[in-house]
Amino acid sequence: MKIVNPLYDKAFKYLMENDKLAKKVLSVILDMDIEQVSLEQQETTVPDEKRQFTLFRLDFKAVIKESDGSLKTVLIELQKSKFSTDIQRFRNYLGANYMSKPKSRTTENAETLASYPIITIYILGYHLEDLPYMAVTVNREVVNSVSKERLDVKSFFVEHLTHQSHIIQVRRLPEERRTRLEKFLTLFNQQWVTPEGYIIELPEPPEEFMDIVEYLRGPLMDDEFRRNLEVEEEIDQIFDEQEAKYLKKIAEAEREKEAAEKREKEAEREKEAAEMREKAALKKLAIQMKKVGARIEEIQQETGLSPDEIQSI
Repeated sequence: MKIVNPLYDKAFKYLMENDKLAKKVLSVILDMDIEQVSLEQQETTVPDEKRQFTLFRLDFKAVIKESDGSLKTVLIELQKSKFSTDIQRFRNYLGANYMSKPKSRTTENAETLASYPIITIYILGYHLEDLPYMAVTVNREVVNSVSKERLDVKSFFVEHLTHQSHIIQVRRLPEERRTRLEKFLTLFNQQWVTPEGYIIELPEPPEEFMDIVEYLRGPLMDDEFRRNLEVEEEIDQIFDEQEAKYLKKIAEAEREKEAAEKREKEAEREKEAAEMREKAALKKLAIQMKKVGARIEEIQQETGLSPDEIQSI
């Protein structure tokens, strides 16, 4: 069964604009009961010194049910990335986004949104070499800095000024998929990508997520949607080529730097060796002059050695 590849921005945006399916997706990723969800903000363009690029990001306002049955409103910031170089873009976005918020929203709305805790989600289409796990949750933990005791407290300050994060690496999907999250991420399995790149062929769609599968089949019948996916793939290919050239230049520059440092060290060692040879020759001359009865002043003038050096020979 063929579906559009949800790792592509156009396809993922299409999925997450459906409130019902977005609610299901977020509940699986967060492992929380989500009562309501609404899309607050769509793609954001971040200024760059040389060009403008679009970092794919979606913001949701959600009402979640906690373990004690109480309801809590949170903001969910979801960012998706195909390339490892987007990590720097995430950092650039955070700074640009926080600086621009007062300009982009009314004061009343900004204050309302600022009053909600934030949960961040990162869906990555590449490996983090230093994090060899398919999915991790980075949760807030309050610890007494003196006694090192973990504290079971609820603090408005902690809730609103620290973030819970979820990091998902779709290329680390295991062969055997047992949990809801693993079954859901089957829809992102890049091993089943067809030659088109923007299409995935699912051999065994997970039954629980057939509603999402059927929904992601729809765009394949839409010629304009397919053309947009083809354009995105072309851009990705150009990006891959440019990134490869960029990384090659960095590697060449590093090799040249290492070679230059090696040449500099060798030249320094040769200089020190030459100075030692010259010093030894002068001392040998001083010894010969002392043997024939030359005065220290004469030896010093001829060799450049200090009186102490001459006397110690």
